[in-house]
Amino acid sequence: MALKMGMQGRLWAVPLALVLLSSSALAQEGTAQTGDAAGSSTPSATAAPASSSSDEGQAGSMISGLSPLIEDVQIVGPWDQDGTKGVWRTVMARDPADPSRSHFFLQQIAGAEGGATLVKTIEITEIGEMGGAVVGYRADEPSSDEPSGLSLFFEIVPRDGEISETYELHVQPDGSYDFGFATN
Repeated sequence: MALKMGMQGRLWAVPLALVLLSSSALAQEGTAQTGDAAGSSTPSATAAPASSSSDEGQAGSMISGLSPLIEDVQIVGPWDQDGTKGVWRTVMARDPADPSRSHFFLQQIAGAEGGATLVKTIEITEIGEMGGAVVGYRADEPSSDEPSGLSLFFEIVPRDGEISETYELHVQPDGSYDFGFATN
């Protein structure tokens, strides 16, 4: 992870990240279509049941409930707004109707006593509209001017191209964002 956090940030972010998998946004039971994670052109309506064991536990149950179309989940940085603190989480998933198309979401998750709370989900629609393949992305360190903002840099290979292009995304805790070609 390119993002560097202070020791205190890492100490609470890791346990918080473990709790975050219980968010209903990723584990909606029976509503998501599924398909081959490698990008099959015909997603199936149901997933094959995961093998279960008596010692699978609650975490294993949450993970086995995730759609195979979810390709990437990351904690990419902290945020703090009006005294509420949490982390930014990214989720990238394939479109069930068009597996060659990615959907990219940002989520704000607040730490809460005994768990975490999903505050907001923002889809970055421009990424899905471009087509092509997101081949990587990384978070930049928060700036001193915007310590709760988030900056991500994407490498995207256009559908009709062979060489990746770099894009940047700047997001504020209120959910507003700017997305476009990288300027540096």
